[in-house]
Amino acid sequence: MQCLRSTANTPKLVAASLGVRLDDRTCSSAKIPHLTTSQGAGIAPQLDGLGPNTKLVTVHIGANDADMTKYILTCHLAGAKPCADPAWGSAIDGIAAAYSTALHQISVLAPNAKVYVDGWPTYVSEGGCADLAGLRPADAIHIQIAFDRLSAVVAREAVAAGAVYIDTRPESIGHDMCAPVGTRWFEPLLATQTLLPYHPTLEGMRGVADIIVRSIRATQG
Repeated sequence: MQCLRSTANTPKLVAASLGVRLDDRTCSSAKIPHLTTSQGAGIAPQLDGLGPNTKLVTVHIGANDADMTKYILTCHLAGAKPCADPAWGSAIDGIAAAYSTALHQISVLAPNAKVYVDGWPTYVSEGGCADLAGLRPADAIHIQIAFDRLSAVVAREAVAAGAVYIDTRPESIGHDMCAPVGTRWFEPLLATQTLLPYHPTLEGMRGVADIIVRSIRATQG
């Protein structure tokens, strides 16, 4: 309960589809340091779940390290001013070293595992919509550019570490926060399903899980 994990989150759906045993270490608000240090009382470091018998590892982390929530909120409150901030790009680029170190730690702790890293899907369509209250069209574009930049950083480090990078962006087009309920993969500011803006819906968790499963099957034969 401490980590507020969904009973139908992406790792659980991936494991169910592949028929593998899952040690789900996902945790709400986790940052890269929490892979190796406790996130709170009673919460073990996430990488404690790895060992020589681990065969498959999926990784999705980094948005909190890049202060995405802080900068996105700034965009929604920007009013007539553009929300573009050079510091946001620097914050995103700044996770690279820690991400690289984490992936190499995974390879050491789980030497027999195949590692898969998935990026961030489409959050905002061009122009935005009424459900993204207070967000100007230009700022909607800026938010998506930031997520794409985050994915690019993670992709580069994943490939360098010998992991498989999974690009979830192309298949998520049309499922952004402005898509209809039941189609959108992420909750808009005026959330209706999970009440957590910019967090995945049930459809989003299933959509990303399906992409990951196809990638795993394709690369493992």
